Amino acid sequence: MTVDDHFLYQLRQQPDPEFVKVLKLRLFQYRSHPEGRSNINLQALITDRKTRLVWITFLVVVSMLAVLSISPVRAFVSSLVISISGQLFEVTEDYPGDNYPGGVTVIEPQVMSLPEALVLFPYNVKLPVNTGITLNEDNVRVYVGEEARSFANTIEVDGVYTTGSGFVLRITDRVWNNGEIVAPEAVEEIILDDGHSAVLIRGGWDADKKVWDHANGVLRIRWQEDDLSYELMGKDLQQLLATALTILK
Repeated sequence: MTVDDHFLYQLRQQPDPEFVKVLKLRLFQYRSHPEGRSNINLQALITDRKTRLVWITFLVVVSMLAVLSISPVRAFVSSLVISISGQLFEVTEDYPGDNYPGGVTVIEPQVMSLPEALVLFPYNVKLPVNTGITLNEDNVRVYVGEEARSFANTIEVDGVYTTGSGFVLRITDRVWNNGEIVAPEAVEEIILDDGHSAVLIRGGWDADKKVWDHANGVLRIRWQEDDLSYELMGKDLQQLLATALTILK
């Protein structure tokens, strides 16, 4: 059987002359200027790379924000470890209590008289000598033995000034290089005498508000002497400084 396909050619229509003219001109320019093709492809490639770079940057930023939303990670990133008078501090604005979940261990001291404490405590200590100071010699707290854990070899004694304000003297064989966590501008170095510098700590963490309270009036002066660490805590800076000098004599 013979198939007549002549009808295909009969139905075919010729394109518009103007269309043909424009098409030929464009094809001629494309062949005559191959750099045009390179520019087009390069531009497309550059645009594509820029798009990918934007998306990659966006994903990285989102990932970092997600990681920093984790409290311990955020605290680590935003903290700064500094050394003042040989003592280490971790400075951060993040309340540290949220980063250390778990139960609280209460360590009870042994309470005794000052003469008994000085016998039990395994070091010779210096105490303030000042007629304007009265030590509470009947209620001295001593932390010794394995049950004292991180407070081991620590003695605490309370005192009161004639003005009525009080203070606490803590003496321990621990070197204060464990990186106590404090807020910015909470610590500074001070000079006690020619041979001793100390750290002055202002304020403390408020567990209820979860912020550092600079205005609570609590001051701490801490220094090293004879392989022991001395810390005075009270609210009158001048009285604390005077007390520290009597201990150093």
